[in-house]
Amino acid sequence: MKIEIKIGREVEGASAFRVPSTFKKVSRRHAILRWQDGIVTIEDNESANGTFVNGKRIAKTKIKEDDMVWLGGNGTDQECYRLDVKKVFDSCREAEDAQRTDYTKEFLRVKQAYINYKAEEADLRKHTTVKSQLPIRIISFVPTFIGAIIAIMPGADPTHRIAAISVGGVITSLINILMIGKSGGVNDNLNEQITELQIKYQKDYRCPKCGKEFNLSTHWKKLEAGGKCPYGCGAEFVK
Repeated sequence: MKIEIKIGREVEGASAFRVPSTFKKVSRRHAILRWQDGIVTIEDNESANGTFVNGKRIAKTKIKEDDMVWLGGNGTDQECYRLDVKKVFDSCREAEDAQRTDYTKEFLRVKQAYINYKAEEADLRKHTTVKSQLPIRIISFVPTFIGAIIAIMPGADPTHRIAAISVGGVITSLINILMIGKSGGVNDNLNEQITELQIKYQKDYRCPKCGKEFNLSTHWKKLEAGGKCPYGCGAEFVK
């Protein structure tokens, strides 16, 4: 993308930078600054008092953000003007971003954020379920197991056998009921951890241009199928 900025005391237009009239050493149409793909050049427009970069008068040259650029002199006169080069670079980047529509590369990071989130969420659900239920299930099996041992013991009274199996079954049922009651607390803890996970990944699951957040319940494939930002900023995800 190309950006051209006219610089001087009487330049006009949307892409013009007008120097205050108090800097009389600056010509009415003093210089032209051009930006293309992050490279900036400044060209003196045959001004009366010249354009200086790092103390040297130039006709045309590339400049960097840390260069010192003076218009109308080399900085020894109050009527010459020092150009804020960093501000120029920032303005050019903003103008380029505002016009750019291809965000295919940036969207790859958005996709990866969703993939990582879903993988961690699935892992969290799996481990939370196993850790919370396995010990209780083992304990709940013990009464039934003991009742079965008593029931098959040689010489056991039939009444005792029936009683042992019944008592074991009742205790197992009570433990399972308690397990269901405790699962509510486990689910609350799981939901809290998932919320923290969403906060972690939400900062990356957003439009790379306008910055608006995508809902983490919306699969990245749906966004990619749409081809562009659903908020209308113009960012395209698939070229």
